[in-house]
Amino acid sequence: MNFREFLQEHIRNHEPVFFDGGMGTIIQTLQAKDKVPLVDFELKEEVHYHAPDELSITAPELIKAIHSAYLKAGANIITTNTFGATPIKLEDSSYKTEEIIEAAVRNAKEAIDKSGSKAFVALDVSSSGKLLEPMGPLTFDEAYENYKTTMIAGEKAGADLVLVETMSDLYETKAAVLAARENTNLPVIVSATFQNNLRTLTGADPLTAIVYLESMGVEAAGFNCGGSLADAAKITETMADYASVPLLVQPNAGLPVVENGKTIFKVKPEEFAEAQAANFKTGALILGGCCGTTPSHIQAMVKAVNKIKADKIERNHKLQNHTIVSSYNECVDIGSPENGPVIIGERINPTGKKKFKQALIDKNMQYIIDEASNQINAGAHILDVNVGLPGIDEQQMMVDSVKLLQSSFRIPLQIDSSEPPVLEKALRYYNGKALINSVNGKKHVMEAVFPIVKKYGGSVVALALDENGIPPTAEERLAIADLIFKTAESYGIPKRDIVIDSLTLTISSQQKEARETLRTIQLVKQKHGCKTVLGVSNISFGLPRREIINSHFFTQALAAGLDACIINPLSQDMMAAFRAFRAIAGFDANCLEYIENYANTVAPTVAAGDGKTASAAPVQKADASDLKSIIASGFKDRSAAAAQELLKTNSALDIINNHIVPALDEVGKDFESGRKFLPQLLLSAETVAKAFEVIKAHLAASGEAQESKGKIVIATVQGDVHDIGKNIVKAMLENYGYNVIDLGKDVPIESVVNAVRENDIKLVGLSALMTTTVASMEQTIKALREYEKETGKTVKIMVGGAVLTAEYAKKIDADYYAKDAMNSVEIAKEVFGA
Repeated sequence: MNFREFLQEHIRNHEPVFFDGGMGTIIQTLQAKDKVPLVDFELKEEVHYHAPDELSITAPELIKAIHSAYLKAGANIITTNTFGATPIKLEDSSYKTEEIIEAAVRNAKEAIDKSGSKAFVALDVSSSGKLLEPMGPLTFDEAYENYKTTMIAGEKAGADLVLVETMSDLYETKAAVLAARENTNLPVIVSATFQNNLRTLTGADPLTAIVYLESMGVEAAGFNCGGSLADAAKITETMADYASVPLLVQPNAGLPVVENGKTIFKVKPEEFAEAQAANFKTGALILGGCCGTTPSHIQAMVKAVNKIKADKIERNHKLQNHTIVSSYNECVDIGSPENGPVIIGERINPTGKKKFKQALIDKNMQYIIDEASNQINAGAHILDVNVGLPGIDEQQMMVDSVKLLQSSFRIPLQIDSSEPPVLEKALRYYNGKALINSVNGKKHVMEAVFPIVKKYGGSVVALALDENGIPPTAEERLAIADLIFKTAESYGIPKRDIVIDSLTLTISSQQKEARETLRTIQLVKQKHGCKTVLGVSNISFGLPRREIINSHFFTQALAAGLDACIINPLSQDMMAAFRAFRAIAGFDANCLEYIENYANTVAPTVAAGDGKTASAAPVQKADASDLKSIIASGFKDRSAAAAQELLKTNSALDIINNHIVPALDEVGKDFESGRKFLPQLLLSAETVAKAFEVIKAHLAASGEAQESKGKIVIATVQGDVHDIGKNIVKAMLENYGYNVIDLGKDVPIESVVNAVRENDIKLVGLSALMTTTVASMEQTIKALREYEKETGKTVKIMVGGAVLTAEYAKKIDADYYAKDAMNSVEIAKEVFGA
């Protein structure tokens, strides 16, 4: 029985599947000469390594002993000691990625053979440790190639499945999954990790994460690592409600603490087992442990979960009845019972737009940004993106547009093209679960589009037309919808991901068919319970005062059950109809949205003498005409020109103090309050960097110098090769005018002390991601305190990293705990007084 068959059997029987637990924390415990229950192994001497993955080669008996202990505890799946075994992570290792993976898989298989159990080997894969574009230097294709090497090596070595785990960026997760699916036949399980705010590093909440992860076509999805068991329970509850693939839950044994100089996890096996049993009852099917868990934790968990009669558990999978699309950190539930219909902004489409056509020819991407920004400000929930124009490279323009829009805005996109290769290329680089426009009832179109939808995930707009065109009656259009649903099912595409377009025809030439369009909406919803979409404005083509027809037809379509409305959100009449419907239908609680938009507007009136109706005054929205709003919006291509313009009438210092710093402060407040997330923060930082380039050039030309607010040394501590967080902190500190001396990652203690000594440093920032390297952080702090005693100088130390807390920081004698990049700026302001 292979792993896919094993998993399907457990799904049918509602039987739990058990992963193993922590690896690194056990190695750390054994290094300290402490015992680990069930692990029959004693280290005679300390093992040294550049990366823990190397131990699969240098200390195979140690690794096999840990695997064996988890097998005794009842684990069905053993994860290889390859958490960081990718070319990027191992660039400084003396071993090749393939060597480490071959040894790691062999160790796991030998442990299984020796135990006599029927367990599976999961190739363990995690983050590259680098930020992907647009937040960092790593391109999607580079990330893909990085994982491709690992996946091929894993299958060749004999792994049974792939576990892509502890992923804080879902875009990188997508690259890893594609690398596995396109280059191996191995089943894939994916697992995100959440911060204390219950969002990933890039801002995805549990609902967005499970929707996005599922869309990748994996065998199972879920989360691991993170914070407390209480947090894990909350995440499990949300994910279990919406997951339609098996849910994986692998929490830590609580949060780490330091006692007597050692990092420990205080959650006992019994408490962990109780929490996991509760998560199983909630809906998790695949259970295991992460940091701090031991074979004892897994043994207790297996015992507790196996006592539960799984077939008695009632699971309510909401996703079965919800059509949800997403960006990287925001999802839209189309036509949900709670929130009702949604607006798809139609304006990024060259049809009938001379200016847009010219912008596409000129590759003027700012036009697309402006159209997107205006539609979002007007209330669009999803943006349609169509760049089809004869004479241009539509495929490349679509990819460029998708990358630009997803780096600038949070809302999901509808990828709109009649060319399947364009759809496929755009979907490959789309960071989320897209709405795809479109498929129809033509056989060759379904054969071309459905495989793309299946491969990349997404919901697809399905037009009720076939080889004979658009049928005149609702019943005939319903028959086409029936065929589309049946064909989609044969490709493994669920009904919830098909959104039927009943098709709007102009009443100027086909007046009777407007009623048929409305009837089609009703019929397909009655028969299939599916979601519907319409391009509303086609109804009035060729008629005067089109807005009158459009808004009235729109209201009728909403009343008929329309779920997704492709309209111009800049039309006041259309948005008024939409908001009025939401208020009347009860989707706008207490009419708050309606009041917010119209309380301060003037009702339409007829001006004396001219007989024309004046439109209501629009709600005023902030634009991006000044440097402050440019920074806040992250319009990096505009900041240099804005700074250049300001330099004509302002000094460089005035621009920094009165424009740049206040804008950064505002972005920082939004970040702290959860209104903005890391991608927006870094985009604003990059926007500032563009402005600073102009300011620095001006200062150099005038003979002036930009005064530094203070020098700060930052480093990822010895033994830790993760530097994402440190690099983010560096970017923010530099934007605020501090001179940052970045020592890099895996920095020896003496190198930190020497840098402080040589540069007369007042503030040091230390980063650690792994629990196993917190001891190194503590030793670095001790060395800095010795430097203080030796010199009589004062050095303030701030620490940060996923495994740290304020209490933890205090115990290891740090002065400050920086919970995020903006917090590090506040600490620097306090230390330097500026």
